Amino acid sequence: MHPVVPSNARFAVNDTVLPVGGGPDGQAPVFVPKGSIVAYSVYSMHRREDFYGPDANEYRPERWADLRPSWEYLPFNGGPRICVGQQYALTEAGYVTVRLAQQFSVLESRDPGPWEENLTLTLCSRNGTKVALRH
Repeated sequence: MHPVVPSNARFAVNDTVLPVGGGPDGQAPVFVPKGSIVAYSVYSMHRREDFYGPDANEYRPERWADLRPSWEYLPFNGGPRICVGQQYALTEAGYVTVRLAQQFSVLESRDPGPWEENLTLTLCSRNGTKVALRH
């Protein structure tokens, strides 16, 4: 839901046709001439109800138990330009989470309000990250 890089763009190196995305219903092909910039919002894609259901905007981790998305879920982009740091980021996040759980019996949010997005070049918490760690 909260991709670190919420939007991205690519340059068309050749004339190409996207199979869908044009017309009033979004189902017609779209011609993209060489040299064009194609921008897309990963943030918006991760909230599409046609992919994730009417609760697409809700944090619901159990949705991933059976859902195996492909190009509609791009936290690290995809294809030949996928993030080179993807495996490092996943390994680091997993390692830090496990080590915190091993060292501390309580990991408690100290943010007085709900999480708020700060949508800029990268997506982060508007309030920072305030946590308490206790043995």
